[in-house]
Order: sequence, then structure tokens, then C-alpha cells
Amino acid sequence: MDPVKNPFVPGAGTPPPELAGRDALLKQAQVALARMKRGTPAKSMILVGLRGVGKTVLLVRIKEDAEQAGFKVLMTEAHEGKSLAALLIPQLRSLLYALDIIANAKEKVRRGLRVLRSFIGSIKITHSDIEYEIGVDPEVGVADSGDFEADLAALFVAVGEAARAGETAVVLLIDELQYLNEKEFGALIMAVHRINQERLPLILIAAGLPQILALAGNSKSYAERLFDFPRVEALAPEAARQALVEPVEPYDVTFSPAALDRLLAVTERYPYFLQQWGYEAWNVSEGPEIGS
Repeated sequence: MDPVKNPFVPGAGTPPPELAGRDALLKQAQVALARMKRGTPAKSMILVGLRGVGKTVLLVRIKEDAEQAGFKVLMTEAHEGKSLAALLIPQLRSLLYALDIIANAKEKVRRGLRVLRSFIGSIKITHSDIEYEIGVDPEVGVADSGDFEADLAALFVAVGEAARAGETAVVLLIDELQYLNEKEFGALIMAVHRINQERLPLILIAAGLPQILALAGNSKSYAERLFDFPRVEALAPEAARQALVEPVEPYDVTFSPAALDRLLAVTERYPYFLQQWGYEAWNVSEGPEIGS
């Protein structure tokens, strides 16, 4: 069949044509966002699962849903060789400048920028040998102690206050969370804790490999009270069939029952492998029934 029309999209975090079997997880995220937006405390979320189960795809979908609902959304990916501070500073800087156009938020935004300037000065972070520059003086005595845990919490509070003044809410999405070290993860937990205490409109939704559960436990004993840790696993058989069958239906193409059974077996119903094998099966088939 025509490879140009192939509906399957294997790739790292590439949204599939049919996001099957994830309605419950998406609903959990939507409820948390809606509660946070109306000023009701909501747990942050860390999606946990092996590679290939579609954690990044879920984060992208949550990002799209949040943007459509009017949230300010920041998305980044942790990786080896880059600190948590280096990931967050450009994101938070862009957010604060975006909030600066809202008249009611200007005072809190200016303070947020000063706190960010203090935070940058306290850790002396550079990227590509160029320091992040912010055209304001630091907020003396806030986020400048050199204690990363305390300073990050103070920065999150300043950002949350700016968002509240702007009558908006912030969703921070972080993928590959397992690349944070224990100190960074502990600081992130403390920052979320402070945000919850102050009832500020900022929520963290992240994703990581299963070892993140041990890292959470080692970092702060109360992490389980601040976060939900929904497991993202292989699809149920019916959802896996749906992920294969529905994308080809608009082309009047079907899978034979034997082909479907075989694909579910060899992929072990992992979403990434369903996309890869569906893609290959389409390309080698003459159609209109794949596997005939």
C-alpha cells in the first residue's frame, strides 16, 4: 500500500493517530488541572512506566489540553549533563515576560523577575558560557541563600503569585524526570509543597522511569502525599486492537484476525511497538486486508 498514506507514526513521543486506552489517565490530569485553576489544592502527578508505553505522548496531550483550557504551559525534558536549574530558568523567564503584558500582574511579575535574578545569582548558572541576563536588580534576601532547596521553593512561590495576579494558572511539564539527582528531586518536591501550602495556581505533571519511585522515597518521606504516581503500562488487549484498527479504517483497510493477534503478541501491546509494527505491516501489505 501507499507508504505516503501510512497512518502509523512510530517515533519518540510522536502522538499516534489514535490515543487508545488512556482515557482514565487523561481524565485524572484534567480533574487536577481544573481543581488547581479554581483555587482548590490538587496533587501534582508523576507518570511512571517503562520506555515505549507512551509517557511522553501523554505529556504532549496534557500540554495540548491545558493550552486549550487557557493555562500557561511550560514543557521541558531532563537529561544527563543539564541541571534542573538550567532546565527551568529559561522557561520561567519566558513565562514571567509573557505575564508582564497583563496589567493586574505587573507588580508581581516584576517581583518574580527580581526573585529569578536572585536565584540565578545564587547558583551562578551558565549555559553555553553565557549567563542568563534579566534586566532587573535582584530581590535581596529572597532565593539568594545558596540553599538550592529553599531558593527553588521561593522562586516557585514568586512565579505562582505572578500567575495568580494575572488570573491564570501554570502547568509545568517535565519529561524523563529520573535524570534528576536526589538533591534536585528533593528541591522540586519542596517547591511543590510550598506551592500547595500557599494555594498558588501552579502544578507539576511529570513522567519518568520506575526508578523515580525510589528517588521520590529517598528524597522526601512525604512525597506520596504531594504526588499521585499513576502507572502507565502496556495497553489492554481491546485498546491495543483499537490503536491498530481505527487508524486504517478511513482508508477502507482492515487487519485479519490472525494479523491482529500476532501483532498484539509480538509488541506485547506496548504503544510504541504497536506503531512501529503497524507502520511496517502497512508498507509490506498489498491491502485491503493486512495479513491476508
